Amino acid sequence: MNPTVSIGLPVYNREKLLPTTLDSLLAQTFTDFEIIISDNGSTDGTAAICQEYARKDTRIRYIRQQRNLGVFGNFRFVKDEARGTYFMWTASDDLCEPEFIASMVECLEANPELALVMTDVKTINDRQEVIHVDRMDAIRLPKVLGKQAENRLLFFNYGDPNHLYHCIFGLYRTDVAKRCEFPAKAWKNMVADLEVPFLAQVATKGSIATLPTPPLKIYRSHSGSTYVKEMSNRRLFDKVMRGLEIRWLLSKATLFNDLPWRVRIKLFSRIFSSSVWSLSNFLHGKSVTALPG
Repeated sequence: MNPTVSIGLPVYNREKLLPTTLDSLLAQTFTDFEIIISDNGSTDGTAAICQEYARKDTRIRYIRQQRNLGVFGNFRFVKDEARGTYFMWTASDDLCEPEFIASMVECLEANPELALVMTDVKTINDRQEVIHVDRMDAIRLPKVLGKQAENRLLFFNYGDPNHLYHCIFGLYRTDVAKRCEFPAKAWKNMVADLEVPFLAQVATKGSIATLPTPPLKIYRSHSGSTYVKEMSNRRLFDKVMRGLEIRWLLSKATLFNDLPWRVRIKLFSRIFSSSVWSLSNFLHGKSVTALPG
């Protein structure tokens, strides 16, 4: 019998942080789930940790890749392996409060128009101190309900300051998630902004909302973060190329969906206007995005 929720956990060389991530998932009040761990060829003690946890809990499926699939490929693999009605990704250095999954399952079951639901997010440091909390009031329930057109437009704002990128780690209807794709490759294999065109695809298939609860998702800020490492080495030319790439992927998300053409034209217009806004901020030295560390 298939579980209600499939949790995709792509991992590579996370022996120090992975145990507490797994403990966080196994402590959930909602228990009808599977954890799909895809080890992207780790060279540290990650494999041994995963095997130990899989022996202790039959809900964990551990797969070690014979070759490194890259970040995009590993995220895609765990999504394709999902068997549950609902699906979510968990980064191998993330944590969540015990009610995280239960609250989102309840929401999706009560609101069929939603394709994806998430909670607010808090970021902590190595001393477990809260650095900041990101609230996503722009897509808060219940004001999202019945307003799918307005909700959709928000996810075609590249550079929008509403922290909506956090929704990538929310709970999806699995059939929706499987109909949305990451690109096969990216400029210099960069992960920055990978969630933007994916969430845009989701928004063409249903509304995306956040729960009016305290933050139930926890990001850990640390120097080993893939995103932090990437950003420390990213040059201006890389930023420009990545920006062009994301806008191209947003355009593809606008073209290839089942929405009426009048709606697609509005989405194109939103991509253009948000690009002008981002360019203006860039020229004035302002940040255009703020992604998790």
